[in-house]
Amino acid sequence: MRASQLKSGGLVRQRGAALLIALLSVALAVLLATELVERSQRDVARTTAVVNAERAWQFAEGVEGLARDWIRRQRQVGPGVRLPDGQWSEPFMVPGGSVRGRMFARDGRFNLNALASRDPAVAADGRRTLLRLLTLLNVDPALGESIVAMYGGGGASPATTRIHLSELNRLERFTPEMRRRVEPYLALLPNAEARINVNLALPEVLAAAVEGLSIESARSLIARAPFESLAEVLAQPEFAALNAVAVRRRLAVESEWFLVQAQVSLDGMVRDYFRLVGASGNRYDFRYLSQGVP
Repeated sequence: MRASQLKSGGLVRQRGAALLIALLSVALAVLLATELVERSQRDVARTTAVVNAERAWQFAEGVEGLARDWIRRQRQVGPGVRLPDGQWSEPFMVPGGSVRGRMFARDGRFNLNALASRDPAVAADGRRTLLRLLTLLNVDPALGESIVAMYGGGGASPATTRIHLSELNRLERFTPEMRRRVEPYLALLPNAEARINVNLALPEVLAAAVEGLSIESARSLIARAPFESLAEVLAQPEFAALNAVAVRRRLAVESEWFLVQAQVSLDGMVRDYFRLVGASGNRYDFRYLSQGVP
């Protein structure tokens, strides 16, 4: 009897061990299958994200073409008709979402890259304009001197063009609050000698750019905009006693550079792309083409 009982107990233990091994094998198989499924899902999600990013990029390219069409039509009508500056287009439906765009003219601001001109006279004039502008804005001129030095205006190093206003963040005086104050008056355009569009300029920018023009005269002039031609601008009483040659060199009635924003919504994700576009047909790749950073 005892031998029979021992034999029976051994069989039970063997069956229990076999069951435990079977359960562990099933659990391990389930874990492996779950990991494979999750990995497959991650791969699918990653591939979908890459595909959507590429699709969004292509749709953003299409918005640039739309902006160029706006510019071309405006040029055909004349400067008296304003571009849809800052206004969103109607959304265009695309598979999985929608696309819309808008553009902002940048020629009504002071171009900081004038400080980096290879022509010493243009660079010096840019420095004077910047300092006058900051004075009109009640900003410490020391900030202007710091910006000039950053561009290499001291002559110790080659002048350096800048791409984005955030590059000035390294300056101690260029605090976030200061940036909010001066940003509406500043631009970074690739052409150091880009002229200011009098039809879009703020009074402070215009008064700073044209030596001898007071802020009151600038406000009075802008109140009568838009102007059809530069000759019409020069015929205004505010310019009667000023140097017409210098004014022609500094002002324009049309814009050459536009910041184009494309907003692409795909599968619930919104992406914003910004690019500086020239009216001449040249694209200036300003290297911060990005999502959400104008």
